[in-house]
Amino acid sequence: MTQAVPEGFQKLEVPDDFVALAGPLWFKVESDGLRVGLPLERRHGNPLGWAHGGLLVTVADMVMGMGSGFATGIRWPHPTVSLSSEFVRGARLGQWLEGKARISRRTVNFCFANTDLVCGGEIVLVASGVFRVPDPEKIPAAFRAQALAGRG
Repeated sequence: MTQAVPEGFQKLEVPDDFVALAGPLWFKVESDGLRVGLPLERRHGNPLGWAHGGLLVTVADMVMGMGSGFATGIRWPHPTVSLSSEFVRGARLGQWLEGKARISRRTVNFCFANTDLVCGGEIVLVASGVFRVPDPEKIPAAFRAQALAGRG
């Protein structure tokens, strides 16, 4: 049985087919950032009942990319420049997996982030990455106002 989505989380609607295959992802806005997660289903794992490592890395990438967007206030993809991850333990299918980005440094062009993915109360993956801050002038005009609505 797969654990239900915790209260307060909203489904992330993305036009990214790859993320849609892995997800849907869910998010919850908090004062200091976004919590992002998903219930681990059978399709996310191997025959032994553990989530595939590629899924965990994908989720970590999304957590940090979305966290970068929260930090910059630009609701537009922040492309991954580099990503490093280490597996700590297995993530059991049927449980809720989640992470929250910590932005350690931000420049005009880059966000430096890290996250711990947690499943069943245990850290299962630690990751860090560098994410490119999008140039507002290069966001298509049809999407620019909405993408920049979160900037302060």
